[in-house]
Amino acid sequence: MTISDTVLRAALRLYPAGYRRERGEELADVFTDSTAGAGRTATLREAFDLGAYGLRLRTGLTSAGLPGRALAMVAPFAVGAAAGHAGLVLVITAFEGLPDPRAGGGTWLLLTLLSVLPVVAVLGVLFGSWKPARMLAVPAVVVAPVALVLGYWAATREMPNLSLLARMSAFSVPAALWGLSVPAAPVDLLGRVTWGRRLLVLAGFLFGVVQSVLPGRAYFGTAGVVAPLPLLAAAVAVVAFVGVRRGQVLPLALLVALAPSALGIFAVAAGDALGTGGIMLPFALLVAAGVVVVLRLTRPKGPGAGGPRPVAE
Repeated sequence: MTISDTVLRAALRLYPAGYRRERGEELADVFTDSTAGAGRTATLREAFDLGAYGLRLRTGLTSAGLPGRALAMVAPFAVGAAAGHAGLVLVITAFEGLPDPRAGGGTWLLLTLLSVLPVVAVLGVLFGSWKPARMLAVPAVVVAPVALVLGYWAATREMPNLSLLARMSAFSVPAALWGLSVPAAPVDLLGRVTWGRRLLVLAGFLFGVVQSVLPGRAYFGTAGVVAPLPLLAAAVAVVAFVGVRRGQVLPLALLVALAPSALGIFAVAAGDALGTGGIMLPFALLVAAGVVVVLRLTRPKGPGAGGPRPVAE
């Protein structure tokens, strides 16, 4: 069996079974024709593209899928929110210092990178190009957890502090939302940057700034653990549940945009009030259950859900 046959079989296994039965031979013929006489690198690249589209079909991240359309709608907002949140947090940290003086220069470098990357991405979108946002998304996803781990380790060398970990995790949420939503959104749906998308980027930027100063200042209620943003996200979740069942994309896009930040704020507040150790397991189970429900609701209904173009994406 040649390398071409091996990678083709592996790529086809990433497709939904029904789609593979219906169009597997067509996919194999197209792949064979496109790689005839091609070198090893070109063959592997074609197999990667073929398999990546199969994963998009499985998850609905195509231009015809509900999750794909929702992420394309969320992407401008996510880029702006990451820039607004990270930039303001860096400014606040510059004036107030890191959580612990033992946190060294490496943490400062990572915080700076985490702030500069979304700013560059935002400028690219505002000037009409998605390329910086797509190229820098993966580095942002990588830098965010590294900054979290190194910063937490530098600040808690003597005693673990789960509350601090929750607060630092909330810092990386906007970067993670940008880093995951922009590459996952179908390229053809992102399209050219219109003035409407620019306004959505600016709205996300303002949201990120407000989110940076929200924890501890906008709570209400006697227990001090309920905030407007988590309440809003909970209401949107109910609307999104109904909307997704009807094939409506806007409620799902709102949920994707608001839920990560709302969950981060709720986790910090609930951890401070109830003890972070006691809230972590229920919180993790809640997030996992929510992800499972969304995946089941948005799962493609048939083998042809991804459209007529099986290879190009």
